[in-house]
Amino acid sequence: MNLQCAIVSDSGQVRENNEDTARALPESGLFVVADGMGGHIAGEVASRVASDAIVHVFSSGETPRLIRDEATRLGEAVIAANNAVRREAERLELVGMGTTLTALLIRGSTATIAHIGDSRVYLVRRGTLRQLTRDHTLVALLIESGSIPADEGPMHPERHVLTQAIGTQVAVHPDVSQYRVSKGSRFLLSSDGLHDVVPQDKILDLAQKPDLDEAAQSLIDCANAHGGPDNITVVLVDAF
Repeated sequence: MNLQCAIVSDSGQVRENNEDTARALPESGLFVVADGMGGHIAGEVASRVASDAIVHVFSSGETPRLIRDEATRLGEAVIAANNAVRREAERLELVGMGTTLTALLIRGSTATIAHIGDSRVYLVRRGTLRQLTRDHTLVALLIESGSIPADEGPMHPERHVLTQAIGTQVAVHPDVSQYRVSKGSRFLLSSDGLHDVVPQDKILDLAQKPDLDEAAQSLIDCANAHGGPDNITVVLVDAF
């Protein structure tokens, strides 16, 4: 499977700095989005350290394991990223430093996703947009339990409260899932600066643009047109 990607990250219209980090290793099939928190330097450091930890695992030159082991391997890499962020927070005395972390690994015809937080992975295919990750938020739990209807989620006052984040707890339990990849599939990784403000139908419309770079930039521009209240990061990956 051949892969092509586009990455765009923007501070948005309100924030002075960008605490998001995105990484891409197309030759290894690895793509990462991390959305830092903890304020200014702390958020930037957390997202960078977590992303670098994931990248290190898959660019260290070791022989890749078989496809059936990639889920375990990617999940272990996320746990290693959590440990790395905690060590760095202690070293720099950056209390409260944390980040979301969403990683997509495409090997052959299998896509593996490991995920902590509320950054997302979508599959764009045949005119549909399918969310492949589950938000680790209080609101997501309330919706899943039936405590509130799904349509109240986007406006809930506690919609940004995370139930899991890299670096803020001793142990994390990433969601790890695998999907078959067919030629013509497009994956979208995004921080919540995109999907919090841009409607799903508009995300689908822009993400389907044939040119990857144009599609990625259009998604960023649309989030900024909706006020850009947060940092915005988009990674688009085509499998062909």
